[in-house]
Amino acid sequence: MKVKRYIADNYQDALKLIKAEMGSDAVILQQSSYKERGLRGLFKKKKVEVVAAVEENKIDERDLFIKDLYEIKSLLREFKHNEIKDESKKDLAYELVSRGVDDKLSKILTDGINEVSDSNLETLQKRIVNFIGPPKKITGLNEKKRAVFIGPTGVGKTTTIAKIASNLILREKKKVLLITADIFRIAGAEQLKIYGEILGVPVMVVNNIFDLNRLEGEISKYDVVLIDTAGRSHTDSKKMQELKTFLQYGTYDEVYLCLSAATKNSDIKKIIKSYDFIDEYNLLFTKLDETDNYSVILNSIYYSKKSVSYVTDGQMVPDDISLADSKMIAQNILKGN
Repeated sequence: MKVKRYIADNYQDALKLIKAEMGSDAVILQQSSYKERGLRGLFKKKKVEVVAAVEENKIDERDLFIKDLYEIKSLLREFKHNEIKDESKKDLAYELVSRGVDDKLSKILTDGINEVSDSNLETLQKRIVNFIGPPKKITGLNEKKRAVFIGPTGVGKTTTIAKIASNLILREKKKVLLITADIFRIAGAEQLKIYGEILGVPVMVVNNIFDLNRLEGEISKYDVVLIDTAGRSHTDSKKMQELKTFLQYGTYDEVYLCLSAATKNSDIKKIIKSYDFIDEYNLLFTKLDETDNYSVILNSIYYSKKSVSYVTDGQMVPDDISLADSKMIAQNILKGN
Protein backbone atom coordinates (compact mmCIF):
# COMPACT_ATOMS: atom_id res chain seq x y z
CA MET A 1 0.00 0.00 0.00
CA LYS A 2 1.27 3.47 -0.87
CA VAL A 3 0.79 6.13 1.89
CA LYS A 4 1.57 9.82 1.39
CA ARG A 5 1.03 13.15 3.20
CA TYR A 6 -0.32 16.11 1.21
CA ILE A 7 -0.26 19.80 2.29
CA ALA A 8 -2.48 22.37 0.62
CA ASP A 9 -4.18 25.68 1.28
CA ASN A 10 -7.56 23.96 1.70
CA TYR A 11 -9.14 20.50 1.72
CA GLN A 12 -10.43 20.71 -1.87
CA ASP A 13 -6.96 21.46 -3.22
CA ALA A 14 -5.54 18.55 -1.23
CA LEU A 15 -8.12 16.20 -2.74
CA LYS A 16 -7.20 17.36 -6.25
CA LEU A 17 -3.54 16.58 -5.58
CA ILE A 18 -4.42 13.15 -4.17
CA LYS A 19 -6.70 12.25 -7.09
CA ALA A 20 -4.16 13.41 -9.65
CA GLU A 21 -1.41 11.24 -8.17
CA MET A 22 -3.21 8.29 -6.58
CA GLY A 23 -6.41 8.10 -8.58
CA SER A 24 -10.03 7.81 -7.53
CA ASP A 25 -9.36 4.66 -5.45
CA ALA A 26 -7.31 6.57 -2.84
CA VAL A 27 -8.51 6.40 0.77
CA ILE A 28 -8.22 9.35 3.22
CA LEU A 29 -6.56 8.18 6.43
CA GLN A 30 -6.20 11.45 8.32
CA GLN A 31 -6.78 15.19 7.89
CA SER A 32 -5.83 18.26 10.01
CA SER A 33 -5.07 21.99 9.74
CA TYR A 34 -2.09 23.98 11.14
CA LYS A 35 -0.04 27.22 11.02
CA GLU A 36 3.72 27.47 10.95
CA ARG A 37 5.16 28.17 14.40
CA GLY A 38 6.95 31.40 15.44
CA LEU A 39 6.80 34.88 13.98
CA ARG A 40 6.80 33.53 10.42
CA GLY A 41 3.38 31.97 10.92
CA LEU A 42 1.63 35.08 12.30
CA PHE A 43 0.82 36.51 8.90
CA LYS A 44 0.21 33.25 7.03
CA LYS A 45 -3.07 31.34 6.41
CA LYS A 46 -3.73 27.98 7.88
CA LYS A 47 -2.70 24.96 5.85
CA VAL A 48 -4.40 21.58 5.66
CA GLU A 49 -2.59 18.29 5.94
CA VAL A 50 -4.17 15.15 4.48
CA VAL A 51 -2.75 11.64 4.69
CA ALA A 52 -3.96 9.34 1.87
CA ALA A 53 -3.30 5.76 0.83
CA VAL A 54 -3.94 3.55 -2.18
CA GLU A 55 -3.39 -0.12 -3.13
CA GLU A 56 -0.41 -0.15 -5.44
CA ASN A 57 -1.35 -3.44 -7.19
CA LYS A 58 -5.09 -2.78 -7.58
CA ILE A 59 -6.39 -3.80 -11.03
CA ASP A 60 -8.12 -1.06 -12.92
CA GLU A 61 -11.83 -1.76 -13.67
CA ARG A 62 -11.26 -1.01 -17.34
CA ASP A 63 -8.59 -3.72 -17.43
CA LEU A 64 -11.12 -6.17 -15.92
CA PHE A 65 -13.74 -5.22 -18.51
CA ILE A 66 -11.29 -5.75 -21.38
CA LYS A 67 -10.26 -9.10 -19.91
CA ASP A 68 -13.93 -10.25 -19.60
CA LEU A 69 -14.68 -9.07 -23.11
CA TYR A 70 -11.76 -11.07 -24.47
CA GLU A 71 -12.94 -14.20 -22.64
CA ILE A 72 -16.48 -13.81 -23.98
CA LYS A 73 -15.18 -13.47 -27.54
CA SER A 74 -13.04 -16.59 -27.07
CA LEU A 75 -16.03 -18.57 -25.81
CA LEU A 76 -18.14 -17.42 -28.76
CA ARG A 77 -15.45 -18.48 -31.21
CA GLU A 78 -15.22 -21.89 -29.52
CA PHE A 79 -19.00 -22.31 -29.54
CA LYS A 80 -19.20 -21.43 -33.23
CA HIS A 81 -16.39 -23.86 -33.99
CA ASN A 82 -18.17 -26.68 -32.12
CA GLU A 83 -21.44 -25.81 -33.83
CA ILE A 84 -19.77 -26.15 -37.22
CA LYS A 85 -18.29 -29.48 -36.13
CA ASP A 86 -21.75 -30.67 -35.00
CA GLU A 87 -23.27 -29.58 -38.31
CA SER A 88 -20.71 -31.64 -40.14
CA LYS A 89 -21.73 -34.67 -38.08
CA LYS A 90 -25.44 -34.31 -38.92
CA ASP A 91 -26.85 -36.75 -41.46
CA LEU A 92 -30.24 -38.19 -42.35
CA ALA A 93 -30.08 -40.79 -39.58
CA TYR A 94 -29.34 -38.02 -37.09
CA GLU A 95 -32.28 -36.02 -38.42
CA LEU A 96 -34.68 -38.96 -38.06
CA VAL A 97 -33.56 -39.61 -34.49
CA SER A 98 -34.04 -35.93 -33.67
CA ARG A 99 -37.62 -36.31 -34.89
CA GLY A 100 -38.23 -39.23 -32.53
CA VAL A 101 -37.61 -42.18 -34.84
CA ASP A 102 -35.96 -45.21 -33.22
CA ASP A 103 -32.18 -45.15 -33.60
CA LYS A 104 -31.89 -48.61 -35.20
CA LEU A 105 -34.79 -47.96 -37.55
CA SER A 106 -33.22 -44.64 -38.57
CA LYS A 107 -30.03 -46.41 -39.61
CA ILE A 108 -31.99 -49.00 -41.61
CA LEU A 109 -34.02 -46.36 -43.45
CA THR A 110 -30.98 -44.21 -44.31
CA ASP A 111 -28.61 -46.99 -45.33
CA GLY A 112 -26.56 -45.71 -48.26
CA ILE A 113 -28.22 -42.26 -48.34
CA ASN A 114 -26.92 -40.71 -45.15
CA GLU A 115 -25.91 -37.36 -46.63
CA VAL A 116 -28.52 -34.59 -46.27
CA SER A 117 -29.63 -33.52 -49.74
CA ASP A 118 -32.89 -32.95 -51.60
CA SER A 119 -32.58 -36.14 -53.64
CA ASN A 120 -31.73 -38.24 -50.57
CA LEU A 121 -34.67 -36.75 -48.66
CA GLU A 122 -36.94 -37.72 -51.54
CA THR A 123 -35.54 -41.24 -51.48
CA LEU A 124 -35.93 -41.40 -47.70
CA GLN A 125 -39.58 -40.35 -47.93
CA LYS A 126 -40.23 -43.16 -50.44
CA ARG A 127 -38.51 -45.64 -48.11
CA ILE A 128 -40.67 -44.56 -45.18
CA VAL A 129 -43.82 -44.86 -47.33
CA ASN A 130 -42.80 -48.36 -48.40
CA PHE A 131 -41.92 -49.30 -44.83
CA ILE A 132 -45.36 -48.24 -43.57
CA GLY A 133 -47.06 -50.04 -46.42
CA PRO A 134 -50.69 -49.91 -47.53
CA PRO A 135 -53.31 -49.59 -44.77
CA LYS A 136 -55.33 -52.61 -43.70
CA LYS A 137 -59.06 -52.09 -44.27
CA ILE A 138 -61.56 -53.85 -42.04
CA THR A 139 -63.63 -55.35 -44.87
CA GLY A 140 -63.36 -56.14 -48.52
CA LEU A 141 -66.08 -56.62 -51.08
CA ASN A 142 -68.70 -59.16 -49.94
CA GLU A 143 -66.57 -60.12 -46.93
CA LYS A 144 -67.95 -60.93 -43.50
CA LYS A 145 -65.75 -59.92 -40.61
CA ARG A 146 -65.52 -60.17 -36.86
CA ALA A 147 -63.11 -57.66 -35.42
CA VAL A 148 -62.09 -57.17 -31.81
CA PHE A 149 -60.57 -53.92 -30.58
CA ILE A 150 -58.03 -53.89 -27.75
CA GLY A 151 -55.63 -51.40 -26.23
CA PRO A 152 -54.66 -49.30 -23.22
CA THR A 153 -57.16 -47.33 -21.17
CA GLY A 154 -58.16 -43.96 -22.55
CA VAL A 155 -57.03 -44.33 -26.17
CA GLY A 156 -60.60 -43.92 -27.48
CA LYS A 157 -61.53 -47.45 -28.59
CA THR A 158 -65.30 -47.03 -28.15
CA THR A 159 -65.49 -43.79 -30.14
CA THR A 160 -63.27 -45.30 -32.83
CA ILE A 161 -65.57 -48.34 -33.13
CA ALA A 162 -68.54 -45.99 -33.55
CA LYS A 163 -66.71 -44.14 -36.34
CA ILE A 164 -65.88 -47.39 -38.15
CA ALA A 165 -69.45 -48.65 -37.73
CA SER A 166 -70.84 -45.38 -39.10
CA ASN A 167 -68.74 -45.62 -42.23
CA LEU A 168 -69.59 -49.30 -42.75
CA ILE A 169 -73.29 -48.54 -42.48
CA LEU A 170 -73.51 -45.26 -44.35
CA ARG A 171 -70.91 -45.76 -47.08
CA GLU A 172 -70.63 -49.51 -47.51
CA LYS A 173 -74.22 -50.45 -46.60
CA LYS A 174 -73.06 -53.20 -44.25
CA LYS A 175 -75.24 -54.86 -41.63
CA VAL A 176 -73.36 -54.18 -38.39
CA LEU A 177 -73.57 -55.58 -34.86
CA LEU A 178 -71.81 -53.93 -31.92
CA ILE A 179 -70.70 -55.96 -28.91
CA THR A 180 -69.11 -54.62 -25.74
CA ALA A 181 -67.08 -56.77 -23.39
CA ASP A 182 -66.11 -53.75 -21.31
CA ILE A 183 -67.62 -54.98 -18.04
CA PHE A 184 -65.15 -52.95 -15.93
CA ARG A 185 -66.38 -49.57 -17.11
CA ILE A 186 -70.14 -49.02 -17.01
CA ALA A 187 -69.81 -45.78 -18.94
CA GLY A 188 -68.09 -47.63 -21.77
CA ALA A 189 -71.06 -49.96 -22.35
CA GLU A 190 -73.53 -47.09 -22.07
CA GLN A 191 -71.53 -45.02 -24.54
CA LEU A 192 -71.60 -47.81 -27.14
CA LYS A 193 -75.36 -48.28 -26.59
CA ILE A 194 -75.93 -44.59 -27.29
CA TYR A 195 -73.93 -44.86 -30.51
CA GLY A 196 -75.93 -47.96 -31.41
CA GLU A 197 -79.23 -46.11 -30.97
CA ILE A 198 -78.01 -43.22 -33.11
CA LEU A 199 -76.81 -45.56 -35.86
CA GLY A 200 -79.83 -47.84 -35.60
CA VAL A 201 -77.77 -50.99 -34.92
CA PRO A 202 -78.09 -53.50 -32.08
CA VAL A 203 -75.62 -53.49 -29.18
CA MET A 204 -75.00 -56.58 -27.06
CA VAL A 205 -73.17 -56.79 -23.74
CA VAL A 206 -71.14 -59.89 -22.82
CA ASN A 207 -69.44 -60.59 -19.51
CA ASN A 208 -67.01 -63.24 -20.74
CA ILE A 209 -66.01 -65.40 -23.69
CA PHE A 210 -68.70 -67.98 -22.86
CA ASP A 211 -71.44 -65.36 -23.25
CA LEU A 212 -69.93 -64.41 -26.58
CA ASN A 213 -69.84 -67.98 -27.84
CA ARG A 214 -73.51 -68.49 -26.88
CA LEU A 215 -74.40 -65.63 -29.25
CA GLU A 216 -72.91 -67.42 -32.24
CA GLY A 217 -76.27 -67.93 -33.95
CA GLU A 218 -77.15 -64.24 -33.66
CA ILE A 219 -73.70 -63.03 -34.64
CA SER A 220 -73.71 -64.98 -37.88
CA LYS A 221 -76.62 -62.87 -39.22
CA TYR A 222 -74.42 -59.75 -39.56
CA ASP A 223 -71.89 -58.67 -42.17
CA VAL A 224 -69.58 -57.05 -39.65
CA VAL A 225 -69.33 -57.58 -35.88
CA LEU A 226 -67.27 -55.04 -33.95
CA ILE A 227 -66.29 -56.04 -30.41
CA ASP A 228 -65.21 -53.47 -27.84
CA THR A 229 -63.04 -54.60 -24.91
CA ALA A 230 -62.03 -52.96 -21.66
CA GLY A 231 -58.96 -50.77 -21.67
CA ARG A 232 -56.07 -52.43 -19.91
CA SER A 233 -52.80 -51.13 -18.60
CA HIS A 234 -49.87 -53.08 -20.02
CA THR A 235 -48.47 -53.25 -16.47
CA ASP A 236 -51.56 -55.01 -15.07
CA SER A 237 -50.67 -58.68 -15.54
CA LYS A 238 -54.04 -59.93 -14.26
CA LYS A 239 -56.07 -57.86 -16.72
CA MET A 240 -53.70 -58.78 -19.56
CA GLN A 241 -54.17 -62.47 -18.74
CA GLU A 242 -57.98 -62.01 -18.89
CA LEU A 243 -57.61 -60.48 -22.35
CA LYS A 244 -55.35 -63.35 -23.42
CA THR A 245 -58.01 -65.86 -22.37
CA PHE A 246 -60.75 -63.86 -24.11
CA LEU A 247 -58.82 -63.86 -27.38
CA GLN A 248 -57.63 -67.44 -27.08
CA TYR A 249 -61.11 -68.96 -26.87
CA GLY A 250 -62.99 -66.55 -29.13
CA THR A 251 -63.49 -66.63 -32.88
CA TYR A 252 -62.27 -63.50 -34.64
CA ASP A 253 -61.10 -62.61 -38.10
CA GLU A 254 -59.10 -59.58 -37.07
CA VAL A 255 -57.70 -57.90 -33.98
CA TYR A 256 -57.00 -54.16 -33.85
CA LEU A 257 -54.58 -52.79 -31.27
CA CYS A 258 -55.59 -49.18 -30.64
CA LEU A 259 -52.78 -46.85 -29.60
CA SER A 260 -52.59 -43.11 -29.02
CA ALA A 261 -50.24 -41.31 -31.40
CA ALA A 262 -49.44 -38.97 -28.50
CA THR A 263 -47.86 -41.77 -26.43
CA LYS A 264 -44.18 -41.42 -25.50
CA ASN A 265 -41.91 -43.68 -27.53
CA SER A 266 -40.46 -45.29 -24.39
CA ASP A 267 -43.99 -46.29 -23.33
CA ILE A 268 -45.15 -47.46 -26.77
CA LYS A 269 -42.30 -49.96 -26.90
CA LYS A 270 -43.38 -51.49 -23.57
CA ILE A 271 -47.06 -51.52 -24.56
CA ILE A 272 -46.37 -53.37 -27.81
CA LYS A 273 -44.11 -55.83 -26.00
CA SER A 274 -46.97 -56.68 -23.63
CA TYR A 275 -49.10 -57.84 -26.62
CA ASP A 276 -46.53 -60.34 -27.87
CA PHE A 277 -48.94 -63.17 -27.08
CA ILE A 278 -51.08 -62.18 -30.11
CA ASP A 279 -49.75 -63.62 -33.36
CA GLU A 280 -51.64 -61.38 -35.76
CA TYR A 281 -53.16 -57.97 -35.26
CA ASN A 282 -53.35 -54.58 -36.95
CA LEU A 283 -52.31 -51.23 -35.55
CA LEU A 284 -54.85 -48.42 -35.21
CA PHE A 285 -53.76 -44.95 -34.07
CA THR A 286 -55.97 -42.40 -32.34
CA LYS A 287 -55.46 -38.78 -31.26
CA LEU A 288 -53.34 -37.59 -34.16
CA ASP A 289 -54.79 -34.17 -33.36
CA GLU A 290 -52.99 -34.20 -29.99
CA THR A 291 -49.46 -34.41 -31.39
CA ASP A 292 -47.44 -32.77 -34.16
CA ASN A 293 -45.04 -35.69 -34.50
CA TYR A 294 -46.11 -39.06 -35.94
CA SER A 295 -42.83 -40.89 -35.31
CA VAL A 296 -44.61 -43.16 -32.80
CA ILE A 297 -46.55 -44.66 -35.72
CA LEU A 298 -43.34 -45.53 -37.54
CA ASN A 299 -41.72 -46.93 -34.41
CA SER A 300 -44.78 -49.03 -33.55
CA ILE A 301 -44.72 -50.68 -36.98
CA TYR A 302 -41.02 -51.41 -36.46
CA TYR A 303 -41.45 -52.83 -32.93
CA SER A 304 -44.52 -54.93 -33.74
CA LYS A 305 -43.83 -55.89 -37.37
CA LYS A 306 -47.58 -55.36 -37.92
CA SER A 307 -49.60 -53.39 -40.48
CA VAL A 308 -51.26 -50.06 -39.77
CA SER A 309 -54.97 -49.65 -40.49
CA TYR A 310 -56.92 -46.56 -39.44
CA VAL A 311 -56.02 -43.24 -37.84
CA THR A 312 -58.31 -40.82 -36.00
CA ASP A 313 -57.81 -37.13 -35.42
CA GLY A 314 -60.77 -35.91 -33.38
CA GLN A 315 -64.00 -36.85 -31.59
CA MET A 316 -66.50 -36.31 -34.41
CA VAL A 317 -68.54 -39.37 -35.44
CA PRO A 318 -68.57 -40.54 -38.23
CA ASP A 319 -65.85 -38.10 -39.31
CA ASP A 320 -62.29 -37.74 -37.97
CA ILE A 321 -61.25 -41.22 -39.10
CA SER A 322 -59.49 -42.43 -42.22
CA LEU A 323 -57.25 -45.14 -43.53
CA ALA A 324 -53.64 -44.41 -42.63
CA ASP A 325 -51.94 -42.34 -45.33
CA SER A 326 -48.31 -43.48 -45.44
CA LYS A 327 -47.21 -40.46 -47.49
CA MET A 328 -48.82 -38.03 -45.04
CA ILE A 329 -47.13 -39.78 -42.11
CA ALA A 330 -43.75 -39.71 -43.88
CA GLN A 331 -44.09 -36.02 -44.70
CA ASN A 332 -45.00 -35.22 -41.10
CA ILE A 333 -41.91 -37.01 -39.80
CA LEU A 334 -39.63 -35.29 -42.32
CA LYS A 335 -41.21 -31.83 -42.15
CA GLY A 336 -38.54 -30.56 -39.73
CA ASN A 337 -35.97 -31.13 -42.48
